[in-house]
Amino acid sequence: MEENNKSLMAFSDNIQIGNDISDEDRILIEAKLWKLLGKRTERYTMGDSTSIPVEIAEELLNSIFFSLELELRELTNVSEVLIEKDINDLLEASWNKITSLIDEGKNLLELVKKSSTDVENISYNDTLNEIGKFFYKYNYRFFAHKIDCSIDYQLSNPISEKFQGIEYINEYLKALLIENEFCRCFDKDNISYILNRQSSDYKELLINIFDPILTNSIGLNILGEDILKLEITPLQRETLLEIFRKLSKPETLAGLKNSVRRICDILGIVDNENIEYIQKSAMDIYPRIEVGVSTANIDNVFLSFKYEDDLKESRFIDNDTMDDERLRDLIDEINDCRFICDKIAMVKEAVHSLSDLLEVLSICFWEDEVLELFKELSVEEIYIIKNHLDSKVEAHNSESGWEIKFKQYINSFKVP
Repeated sequence: MEENNKSLMAFSDNIQIGNDISDEDRILIEAKLWKLLGKRTERYTMGDSTSIPVEIAEELLNSIFFSLELELRELTNVSEVLIEKDINDLLEASWNKITSLIDEGKNLLELVKKSSTDVENISYNDTLNEIGKFFYKYNYRFFAHKIDCSIDYQLSNPISEKFQGIEYINEYLKALLIENEFCRCFDKDNISYILNRQSSDYKELLINIFDPILTNSIGLNILGEDILKLEITPLQRETLLEIFRKLSKPETLAGLKNSVRRICDILGIVDNENIEYIQKSAMDIYPRIEVGVSTANIDNVFLSFKYEDDLKESRFIDNDTMDDERLRDLIDEINDCRFICDKIAMVKEAVHSLSDLLEVLSICFWEDEVLELFKELSVEEIYIIKNHLDSKVEAHNSESGWEIKFKQYINSFKVP
């Protein structure tokens, strides 16, 4: 009984009965609610008994509260309505609103399914199946507040606990639709690459697909890069780290929020509710950036398609060098070439170690030829060359001066 009284007080607060009504009116409203509970209990037991377990009685009462709150929440004269009108009529009127919400929910579920990225994740698929079953099991006349389904897939922004029943389901689907429509703008394979980088078990884990996609798109936008590429390379990550090091918390938060606005413009997202949702998610990235800046490592914030260990797959790592004679012959052949495209083709075909590449750079590529070669290398290979130069104790430029051109090329990744 004490728990029911607490629920009754909460109900009074939620529908704003207020404290300005008389004790007599409050007692009258409470009596009408208890009488309604008796009727609902009798209906629930099909007239067999008015005695039911306390737990069931509490659920029936909470269902009444949820339904009446739904019917009365937009009124300003709630207490007058509860006093003057038949409270059973109010309850039945609420069922019309609930059925409308059910129809809305079914439509939302179809939109969510249509907007899905089709990226495989067990919790995502199971949750949609469970919500589909909810609409067939939802007993709103007795348990309107309940959510009789398992919702395992994690949203970027969790739904407030103030929502119950069909309202919770609809709010969840609205949020999931926003996330789906955002992710739908990106290539499915690229999304899978990012999720795989986050965890190779992403298909089985309780993850959120939207968050890493949003995070990488923000990173690319801050860099002035094409957000649809989705991948953050090692060089770009290093640039982002330098950018965030120079920003205060308010500046970083403002930058994240402004970046979302630009991204939404690019993707054609114009609904303010959608933009606000995405911005709220963006704000949650800040703590991870803060930790990354403090540790000088944001590798797990802005993701590449490959793990850093995959750099060893580059043609310039752990491969045998050419013997001196073969290297000299190759250098002569490259220097005899008239066209830069032929030089680059020979390097890509014949050079398979970092030391050989550095030797060829020092003798065969001059001025802007160096830049043309760099453009043909993968980001990982550029990163390997950079690590080599950074590890040198003393700065030394070769005869061709390719090191200077390389620094210019690296600086092209920088954002002023």
